[in-house]
Amino acid sequence: MANGNYGRTGRFNSDLAVERRRANTECAGIEYTVEAGAIGEWERIRVLDDSASEEIGRPRGHYDTLAIPEMSELDAIDIEDAADEVSRELSRLCDVNRISPYRVLVVGLGNSELTPDALGARTAERIEATLHIAKTDREAFEALGCSEIAVLSPGVKSGSGLDAADTVGGVCERICPSLVLAIDSLAARSPRRLGRTIQFSDTGIHPGSGIASHTAAIDEDLTGAPVIAIGVPTVIDSRLLVEGEPGGAVANMLVCPKDIDTLVDNSAKIIALGINRAFGVEY
Repeated sequence: MANGNYGRTGRFNSDLAVERRRANTECAGIEYTVEAGAIGEWERIRVLDDSASEEIGRPRGHYDTLAIPEMSELDAIDIEDAADEVSRELSRLCDVNRISPYRVLVVGLGNSELTPDALGARTAERIEATLHIAKTDREAFEALGCSEIAVLSPGVKSGSGLDAADTVGGVCERICPSLVLAIDSLAARSPRRLGRTIQFSDTGIHPGSGIASHTAAIDEDLTGAPVIAIGVPTVIDSRLLVEGEPGGAVANMLVCPKDIDTLVDNSAKIIALGINRAFGVEY
């Protein structure tokens, strides 16, 4: 999980750019637009300069958020429509950043054994890897008409003893991707965002910081390639659900919806299907 901890000022922060202070109001250096999608609504934020970056606590770049009906209640048609939106958004971000995704590394971040943090791992399981085919049978690979795709699930430091960034950086040094897609669970400030939002950004990600596990960034400086981060908010700080500033059992707890397993599973289906449609093979 990324970036959902308390800020220095004591305010509750959020992984979602649309929940950041003044992100959706008139602010010099920030472009904010809203548009309808095939399913749901897009809120698009572009942070243009350093002063705007400091204002909302996010690096310069694009932050596009798709608000859709509750993921745990989506039917098969809704999932297909949402996956189409994901596919189009990934193609759009590649176009605006002039990325040629000939070799894509998909990184599923988080803890596969902890459901609210399992989005990355469950998404990675559904990605159709093709890099091995490109290396062993070029003719068969070219017939697929897709990108060279590799998939990585680095796990968490408590399980491997390694920072996710160390693992990702080492793999990128070896395979030299032209694009890295990093998928992770997020923290939200508003309950209405839980399981109803997919955020895309082209500025990288800090895995684990949402639960105060401060790890190195996975960004272009690390990977040598553009990094598009994709996330769905699955948890919220319990203190945001009650009035005032209570302590005791309420403090320092992250809570998730009761239907978290279906929420994460449908989110993973949507994101993986969208990635496969944009860059890979869809079966």
